[in-house]
Amino acid sequence: MKYGRIIQKPRVKFIEVADGVFAGISPYRGISWANAGFINKGEGLVYDTFFDLFHAREMREAFMEVSNGGSPAYVVNSHYNSDHAWGNKVFEDACIIMHKEASRERLTENIAWMDSVIRRGKDSTESTPGERFFAAEFEGFDLEGVEWVLPNIEIKDDINIRLGDTEVMIYNVAPAHSDSDLLLWMPKEKVLFAGDVVFNGCTAYSEEGTLNWVKVLDRIIDEIKPEIVVPGHGAICGLEFVKEQRDYLLNLISEFNKHYNDEIDSLSLTKQIDISRFLHWIQPERLYVTVDILLKSKRGLPPLPIWNEVPAKLEDMKAFLAGKYSNQIKPWDPMSVWQE
Repeated sequence: MKYGRIIQKPRVKFIEVADGVFAGISPYRGISWANAGFINKGEGLVYDTFFDLFHAREMREAFMEVSNGGSPAYVVNSHYNSDHAWGNKVFEDACIIMHKEASRERLTENIAWMDSVIRRGKDSTESTPGERFFAAEFEGFDLEGVEWVLPNIEIKDDINIRLGDTEVMIYNVAPAHSDSDLLLWMPKEKVLFAGDVVFNGCTAYSEEGTLNWVKVLDRIIDEIKPEIVVPGHGAICGLEFVKEQRDYLLNLISEFNKHYNDEIDSLSLTKQIDISRFLHWIQPERLYVTVDILLKSKRGLPPLPIWNEVPAKLEDMKAFLAGKYSNQIKPWDPMSVWQE
């Protein structure tokens, strides 16, 4: 892919993927190292705002650099998750647009709790196993000043936004990764900001909408047909990876149905699933989380993981996969997403 300007900040690299359209790419060091982006056209728009105010401020600085000191009129959050919406306070003067389910979903995430987990650190004896797991994933972030900013507009239908002579389409595709997924599509530029509907090169998981997620990816492939996809995590990609992620989910669903029975537990079922075609993705052990959600949903149980139990399950899966696939699982450089 050929890009325009690159604005390098300490935490984020902003890559111009089309005229005035910038993808904000993070190195991938854990579950909250997300991407975002902005459009310097018309009144300006930001898509997602990262996990903390420090990352969000870098995007505001980059936007000001290319817009001669301007501020975006709009913020669109791809979904409710903290790593995509907790920088909103930096842009609170903008019109913030979210899916109508985002405010409800965000109640599963607690800013004060996450802040205390980060400050205690990954080795704290005061923390539970789940808290130590999150602390390791959150290293490099600081939640000072973070607060949930209520949206100005909540949507349940597709909308169009005019940025000067540029048309931006916001598509409600929930539930897929979450119950509040919004895609941003630029038809003229053929650029799609996908949020966590696309994870490039990392094992993604769905909270509830795995079956519909496949339909959303089919829509991207067959109807939207972008040339450039900015994923919620990982490197900028094209349709080839979207197809690969669709195939991963189809394989997961097929294998789940093949091996499921009423007595099996989530970990045992996960170990039955063949992921040999996807060993070049990082963190393949995260397969367990989606299997656990699918199994609980099938049995009519609350689907969200019990996070204090998850670290041990992931370590078990990691050891199992290393034994099963040996050296087929490749080491991965988290900075590689910057090497565009």
